[in-house]
Amino acid sequence: MFKKLPINYISAFVIFIAVILWVLSGVLSESPEEEEIIANKAEEKIISVRASQFTSEDKTYFLTVRGRTEVEKKVMLRPKTSSTITKKLNKGVFVKKGESICVLDPENRSAALDEAVASKNKAQLQYDAIKQLADEGYRSENAVATADAALKGAIARVEMAKNELNNTKITAPFDGYIEDVFVEIGDLVSPTQACAKLMQLSPITVTGEVTEKNVEQITPNQLVDIKLLDGSELKGKVSYISKSANPSTRTYKVEALVENKNGLIREGLTADMMVPLQNLKAHLIPSYLLSLNDAGDLGIKIIKDDIVYFTNIQIVEDTVDGIWVAGLPTSVTIITVGQEYVINGQEVNVQIVKR
Repeated sequence: MFKKLPINYISAFVIFIAVILWVLSGVLSESPEEEEIIANKAEEKIISVRASQFTSEDKTYFLTVRGRTEVEKKVMLRPKTSSTITKKLNKGVFVKKGESICVLDPENRSAALDEAVASKNKAQLQYDAIKQLADEGYRSENAVATADAALKGAIARVEMAKNELNNTKITAPFDGYIEDVFVEIGDLVSPTQACAKLMQLSPITVTGEVTEKNVEQITPNQLVDIKLLDGSELKGKVSYISKSANPSTRTYKVEALVENKNGLIREGLTADMMVPLQNLKAHLIPSYLLSLNDAGDLGIKIIKDDIVYFTNIQIVEDTVDGIWVAGLPTSVTIITVGQEYVINGQEVNVQIVKR
């Protein structure tokens, strides 16, 4: 029979076994840090993306100036005399220079002209007779001078009578459209009252504002492209560049003239003035390829030797076919599918897809 061991020996043995098990557990198991590394390695795998080859093309970089169409000339037409309206044109009508827009009753102005012409003819006869007599020595030079003064006065009265009669017709000072008419037939008008408003639509002006950084890039008589909201594209020429800045916006006014012979371009339309600045190499890419990095910079993710690189770009032009961007190599591989799952410097499996 075994001899019964003392209690203190049994306790010591139990403690010894517990220590051995604790040590072995530390040797055989990993630390939390090591467990995390192992887990990450187990989960880590190379992501597959799709990419396509893009090649640059020659592209002109434009400065886009948002503006508005304005008429070159706009005048209020007023009579130079007082009388009753006998004829008028309607608003919206196109008139040529010199065409009557409003006509006043001439009243006795025609008779006054006839009388002035008759007086002038009489003064002419008197002058001719006195001049002939003076040449023959029968009249003095004073008599000739008096007759000459009378003739000149008669001629002046004829011109005044003609002007009075002509003033009964309010005519167009230039080709244009009648924007509004303010009188009706039978109205009594005076020089203080406007008859109509006339505006010239050709050429029409596109007016915009540019910053002090961009104003130095624009030159007088520079050819520009004009784009309207309806998609119309026109040609224009820079006609004015302000020498002083708007004190409120610190911007400079720029104007361009555009031919508008058919009058289809209305005043007040939104228009983009596209000012060519430089020729450069650019790529046409879909807009969905654009992304931002952690710093908020705009760019795209390209592939080089199976490594992802975030590359900053500059937008040259946004079109219906895509976005023209600059800042990339002539030929570049751009991630087209999966760019949102990879980061700069990451290795990936690349599947090249033809566009």
